Amino acid sequence: MNIVEFTSLSNKPIRMIEGEIIFQAGEPALNICFIEKGRVDIITCDGERRLRTYADGSLFGIPEVMSGLKWSAMAIFRGLGSVRLFPRQVLMEKIEALPDDHKNLIVSLSSKVTLKKAH
Repeated sequence: MNIVEFTSLSNKPIRMIEGEIIFQAGEPALNICFIEKGRVDIITCDGERRLRTYADGSLFGIPEVMSGLKWSAMAIFRGLGSVRLFPRQVLMEKIEALPDDHKNLIVSLSSKVTLKKAH
């Protein structure tokens, strides 16, 4: 268990510094990420191209985590700040407690995103 996985169990903010890797391509998508302060760049496996940038208040990784996918790129923290990670198990427990119509909508949206990423 790496430090990110360990600290995600407590759901406390994780202090981050420039260049820390949150996840790498090919790793299982186990946690949804919320950026409290700072910036995260999603970059290609080879580090050659930035695909997307998330900043303060951004939440990402829901479709990947819900569908049990592996990360297709790498997430690197920029600057100084903090993130909170929400484990898949917690998300699935929350979804399971929802009314059936809400659960079905979430599953449907997640599967559409999963199919889109597969193409």
